Amino acid sequence: MRHTFKFPSRVQGAVREHVQRAVSGLPPAQFRQEPAYTAALLARLVGIAYQGPDGSVVFSATNIDSVGPGAAERWSGADLAITATIVQNGRALRKAILSQAKLGRFEQLSRTEQERLIRQIHHMRRLTRSPKVMVIDEVDGGREPRMASGNSILIGRHSKGLSLPDYFVARVLTTLDGDTRSHFVEAVRDSSLRQLQVEARLK
Repeated sequence: MRHTFKFPSRVQGAVREHVQRAVSGLPPAQFRQEPAYTAALLARLVGIAYQGPDGSVVFSATNIDSVGPGAAERWSGADLAITATIVQNGRALRKAILSQAKLGRFEQLSRTEQERLIRQIHHMRRLTRSPKVMVIDEVDGGREPRMASGNSILIGRHSKGLSLPDYFVARVLTTLDGDTRSHFVEAVRDSSLRQLQVEARLK
């Protein structure tokens, strides 16, 4: 079932500002490597983006385990999960998005890295129907993270995706993107993804 919300411009603006603050507060020189940058960005995204007469928008995030035996990133293909809890007119909805993060656009990656990303997207597809790739683009000495469709990458459409503030307003706030299955939303709140591991093995 498709769930959509329509919020007024003041809510859209609040969400855009929340995400932009998270992005702009991370100097690349202090978070040069992708894992450090991603972890810092997720920490800054967590919180209440809007709460008022039009409802509420709250984000939480999970930095998927990437180190140690059986680390979830190896078998799930994911680096991160973002969960949005959105309330409007008494209706509440939680959606989670699973994503891999890459420093640089697809065409800038080495052939080995491109092949690895394709495998990672396939791994995520076993867990959720719409995996994402957060492309961390270098722009004028800074960074502009963008969210792209993993499914599009699999069929050879390597679009730049949407800037993170635009993505959250256009695709998350409207709840067009994200997995609503309750067991999935709960599972991605644990960085080990332990609950999803059984599902991955069965597939």
